[in-house]
Amino acid sequence: MLHLDRSTWRRVRFGDVVRNVNESVKDPEAAGIDRVLGLDNLDGGELEITHWGEVADGTTFTRRVRPGQTLFGKRRAYQRKTAYATFDAICSGDILVFEPTNQEVLLPELLPFLAMTDAFYDHAVGTSAGSLSPRTKWADLAKYEFDLPPIDQQRRIADLLWALENDRRARAVLLRRLTLARSAWVVRRLRDFPASSTHFGELWVRSPDSGCSAPPKSEDTGHRVLSLASLTDEGFRHGQVKFVDVSSAMRAAVLNRGDLLVSRSNTVDAVGRAAIYPDATDDVSFPDTMMRLHLDRGKVLPEFAVLVLMSPLGRRHMRRTAAGTSSSMLKINRRSLATMSFPSVELEDQKVILLRVRDLERAVGAQRAALGEQESLTASMLTVLGGGSNALQ
Repeated sequence: MLHLDRSTWRRVRFGDVVRNVNESVKDPEAAGIDRVLGLDNLDGGELEITHWGEVADGTTFTRRVRPGQTLFGKRRAYQRKTAYATFDAICSGDILVFEPTNQEVLLPELLPFLAMTDAFYDHAVGTSAGSLSPRTKWADLAKYEFDLPPIDQQRRIADLLWALENDRRARAVLLRRLTLARSAWVVRRLRDFPASSTHFGELWVRSPDSGCSAPPKSEDTGHRVLSLASLTDEGFRHGQVKFVDVSSAMRAAVLNRGDLLVSRSNTVDAVGRAAIYPDATDDVSFPDTMMRLHLDRGKVLPEFAVLVLMSPLGRRHMRRTAAGTSSSMLKINRRSLATMSFPSVELEDQKVILLRVRDLERAVGAQRAALGEQESLTASMLTVLGGGSNALQ
């Protein structure tokens, strides 16, 4: 445990211990700088900068970034874009560049975490102006007040937070690799079976059902309908519901445990997502942005159908057949879904594949849970740093 003596912390203004650096470089290439950072190169909630533009491709930006400085996105501060620079770069005017006024008063290694606390983001959002693209100003951020630990405690806190950050990055990389390995294994395994002229629709016992949508209610009506967010790349997500009035159409769309759902309307990356409803309830329906499929279970297992639909094979079909005038909301229909080529795999082979996939998914799930625990610990530490209760004592 990290024991901190909060009685030794002193109240300071952000602008008294941090400066907003406005160093300008008109010829980055002559200065040996080859990277350009726009606001899109800062990822919300991520200190690490993993992608950037090239100076050689042209830029109008002139603000210099040096290693060890903290970057803060002043536009749409609610997106929580704070990063720690580890290389020289030129950045957008929508990015503020912070460094301590005195490193004997504030450690540069602690500064990015101070700028990631909920209290600092709340101040930034609260001082932002503008309707479509709100921005905060340095003059307003400089007025933010917080309790600053003495330098010895800063070092202990920074060491812990960076250890957590490095562990989080390693776990995130491992999680991505496990997820990619699972997907690659599924693709290779499906290729072991002979090409089939079977279309997905030939495995249905009847046409898919349409769902029902209704205006949401603020009060508990005793009946709920799913939202599209309940169908994810990782499967079914609980809690994505809204209360609605009950009607005959809504009752006809009531879900049963084991129902196979496919989103028929969503973004290009999400349309056609599939998942199995896992709960035994009689008060939850599915919306008209989803379809409920009825499979011939003598030919295909619902879990295997989800595996194929969510595989690269299925995702390619969804992207190719989705239609619409807006890329933010595309649609598939029964006919386009029915035409998807489906691998010819016997039921026993489907079961073997699903057993192996479940083993891989357990590994992914364990890593995801470990990552979640680590992120919760970091959040607790940031709460302490931002002025919350000392949860780690």
